Amino acid sequence: KPMTTLLPFHTQLSSAWKLFLNRWGSAVALQFLYLIPGILMFPLMIEYAEALLAGIDPAAMLQGSAYVTSFLIGFILLVLVGVFVAAATGILFAARKKPTLGEVVTSTLMRYVSVLYTSVLSTLVVLVALIPAFALNYWYTVFAYSGVTIAGNGIAAVDAIVLIALVALLIPAVIIATWVMYAPLVVALKAAPAGFTAIMFAKEAVHHHVWQIVWRMIGSMALFRIVSESVESLSYASYIVPFALSIIIIAFFVELYKELQGGVSNGK
Repeated sequence: KPMTTLLPFHTQLSSAWKLFLNRWGSAVALQFLYLIPGILMFPLMIEYAEALLAGIDPAAMLQGSAYVTSFLIGFILLVLVGVFVAAATGILFAARKKPTLGEVVTSTLMRYVSVLYTSVLSTLVVLVALIPAFALNYWYTVFAYSGVTIAGNGIAAVDAIVLIALVALLIPAVIIATWVMYAPLVVALKAAPAGFTAIMFAKEAVHHHVWQIVWRMIGSMALFRIVSESVESLSYASYIVPFALSIIIIAFFVELYKELQGGVSNGK
């Protein structure tokens, strides 16, 4: 397969916006599934906020709270629902013809276990890639609190060396994260079997365009962040706009995948 030439950034954003406008109803409906874990997590979050305002030790509050169990259950459900919503939204946006919400939910349920397994595996791969950076950060924290005296500009030199080393260690992790980020979507669209096969399939799709993809994802999130902050003073828009933009980012993510695959999408 020849290497794909990616479209300009503004063209990709325009395509994502049009895709969102065409299928926003089902996409928004899927986001409401987050209310299920939210209801379970909300009481402890309120109790925690009240404890902070009252100057109560949060640790002591947590020990005596009756909502810890429901919060933990809600947190687990949040992860499970998050994987489901991401897969379902991906299927919705990747389909050639606009599917119904029922078709999207049914397709996602049929592939959910495979998508969940691939998501967990992809996360573990990224965490392993981050171990050197975590180890350096841990060493630096221990070093900083060890009480070692460094004369002159030694502290600034150590900080600079550690910062440069940390960035150098994070670069491979960013590349690996870009390789695996489409693996769950690949499984959701039945483009490849679950697990490492999907990861390798996703890697093959993006490996010629890693930095182009990284800059596009960072650029889209930065742009959407600017738009969100520009409406913070507006009562309703301050909630609606960030909510809509979070869905448009997924549309952008899927549009980029379809482009990498030569415009071929799976689904109904």
